[in-house]
Amino acid sequence: MDKRKVILAVLIVIVFGGVGSLIKLTRDNKQLRSEIQGLKEDPYKIAKEETANIVALVGKLVILPEGEEPVLATVTDKEKLKDQPVFAKAENGDKILIYSIAQKAYIYNPTKNVIVDVVSVNIGEENIVITGVDKNNPLKIALINGSKTVGLTNIFEDNLNEKKIMGLSVVLKANAKKDDYTKTQVFDLSGKWSVQAKEIAQMVGGEVITETEEDKPNADLLIIVGENFM
Repeated sequence: MDKRKVILAVLIVIVFGGVGSLIKLTRDNKQLRSEIQGLKEDPYKIAKEETANIVALVGKLVILPEGEEPVLATVTDKEKLKDQPVFAKAENGDKILIYSIAQKAYIYNPTKNVIVDVVSVNIGEENIVITGVDKNNPLKIALINGSKTVGLTNIFEDNLNEKKIMGLSVVLKANAKKDDYTKTQVFDLSGKWSVQAKEIAQMVGGEVITETEEDKPNADLLIIVGENFM
């Protein structure tokens, strides 16, 4: 009698254990089907989620360009990058966020959770055109250094030239009243160039502002170059 009870107990455990496994398998299969259906509807879903995750992590370490979605690349063979000096510090496993409009790439090590490097990238050789602006009708911009980095306005101007942005004329370079601007700011001095201010802000990883304590020179746009430009 005792043996029958033991055998029955074992059978109950086996049956209910099997039922539990079946329930878990059914649940897993349902989740898998849901994920497959999601991929059918949006085949880039996983890539988008990974990009969003990396952007969130990197965004906690550095101010990222706004107004555009970056392209995410993973370094799988650093030897293939040896001919590209801008990626010299990249190691296998690093993630690279590439912002084509701002023309910046952020190399991120997810294991150490650190920014390895921030480099300028020039994607394509075509000139960049600003709305309603050309070489015959240039946009006059004043550059002021809002950081502690000496000569930052010169570096900024060189960067504009490298980007081949058409129709910009730098009419003034000076220092700001303070040197603790963390982010580059673009101010429409005349109130007529809001569209152009937004486009340039996106290209340089800055933001448009509507008020400033800085002096207002005779120009169309005032660009306060902040630390995030470096």
